[in-house]
Amino acid sequence: MSDERADLILDTAAELLVSWGYRRVTIEDVARRAGIGKGTVYLHFNTKEVLFLTVLLREQARLLDRFLAAFQADPSHVLPSELAGLAYRLVHEDPLVHLIITGDPETLGALVRSGAEHVGPLMKARVRTISDYFEVMREHGVVRDDLAPEALLHAYTAILSGFLMIDPYRTDDEISLAARGELIAYTVRSSFETPDAAERVRGAVPQVLELYRNMRELLIEEIGRQKLT
Repeated sequence: MSDERADLILDTAAELLVSWGYRRVTIEDVARRAGIGKGTVYLHFNTKEVLFLTVLLREQARLLDRFLAAFQADPSHVLPSELAGLAYRLVHEDPLVHLIITGDPETLGALVRSGAEHVGPLMKARVRTISDYFEVMREHGVVRDDLAPEALLHAYTAILSGFLMIDPYRTDDEISLAARGELIAYTVRSSFETPDAAERVRGAVPQVLELYRNMRELLIEEIGRQKLT
């Protein structure tokens, strides 16, 4: 029952975050919408920052579930290019993640600061997972080996971030979401992947699945800890 109540609080907080934005939502608003007392919210989440940070962690776990399903359905999604295109599309299909990343820099900044304070080891594990992913890609000859690992990771992240952050400033409607996803995949493929990457990546799939599953487990553990149940 306690865990179900915590999930109700998270569901309500996520709904209000999308509807009102981070600045406007209070713990009182969450409690009122959920039909519980404010003190009950504090039994699970001792600050507003922790509450909304947990909302974000839960969304990240759900995104990982979708990545894992895509990897298992089609191994080509493990390619950096396909992964970038998939991530771009999934962010746009998830109203909460889309809001945080592209529409509400105040929310993102607040949650990043909270994350560093409350779940610092988890944030480091996330960075390590991405770094390990590219190391696996390098070991299997999927990506070029003439760039230092840190340079490759920086450039890849910059491309994905750039495609996401430019969206609020677009004034044209000619390029569809699907086409933009294909464009980011083309950009990453042209920049980093080897000519036979599509054949080589199949051997990397088991390692990538393990990396993402481990990261998901860490997220689930942290979400449970943050619920204080």
